[in-house]
Amino acid sequence: MDIRYKLFPYPMLSNFTDDYEKSGFISEVKVVRDINELVFYFDVLLDNDELNNLIKQNKVEFVFHIECSQTSYRQIVKTSETENVRRIPESKLNGRVNVCSFIVAKESIPNYINSCFNKDYEGLSFHIERGGILAIANQFNIDITKETEDLSKIPSIFSILRRDSDEDLGMQIEIDGDKIKLWLHNEAFNNYKNISNLPVFQPLLHSALILPALIYTFEVLKSSGTEEYEIYRWFRAIEQTLKKSDIELNKEVLENRPSYELAQKLLSSPISRGLKSIINIGMEDEEE
Repeated sequence: MDIRYKLFPYPMLSNFTDDYEKSGFISEVKVVRDINELVFYFDVLLDNDELNNLIKQNKVEFVFHIECSQTSYRQIVKTSETENVRRIPESKLNGRVNVCSFIVAKESIPNYINSCFNKDYEGLSFHIERGGILAIANQFNIDITKETEDLSKIPSIFSILRRDSDEDLGMQIEIDGDKIKLWLHNEAFNNYKNISNLPVFQPLLHSALILPALIYTFEVLKSSGTEEYEIYRWFRAIEQTLKKSDIELNKEVLENRPSYELAQKLLSSPISRGLKSIINIGMEDEEE
């Protein structure tokens, strides 16, 4: 859930409106890994006397909305405390996680007024329905990468897709997303589907499809920089896998180490594995 900047029929306390003066609502979210769990620590700072009084009167509450689009996980945390902890199984989250913080009415509030209203609202009162949002804090976007990410499996950070065309224009590669997308024309895609589930062909697929896609990806990172791509799952998986070999995915490495070398490092020598698989297939054919 991304916070949408929209108009409300009453004053809203937020950093994107000027409906309140001398007031503030700020949230802080930290995530710590535990055994098979992610621990979310929520802290809020509310600088507004009337809203703080409504919290104490149990008429409004702090609400934290946690959402992970990749796993379709959603959870609402409701509390009257400015500090809160929530533990979530790591299996339920992966990739980008959005955390939005609100102050929400627990009951209808007639004739709501606030001494810190902007002068434009001086002398006005508002009816707040139950569930109405009174304040919105800053949004947090947290990137969760599974420590068990297995780069050697094609489905992990790559998607092999059909391009609805009979014309062979070669493989097309897109890296603007959580997975690197490889587009094949109809015949090539059908051939891929016929062998993709056969273990003996996996090294060949790595050499023919994944290796050139990784080389292309490293060349883009070298020329464009990494900042634009750091939010994507494939980038974090590559970064994590290279760290296991004491290689930092940064500008210096990209400029000084050939892209084909980095790509082969990630796939554990795919050329050698591919050649061995060809020999194994040939030996099986001879035995038949």
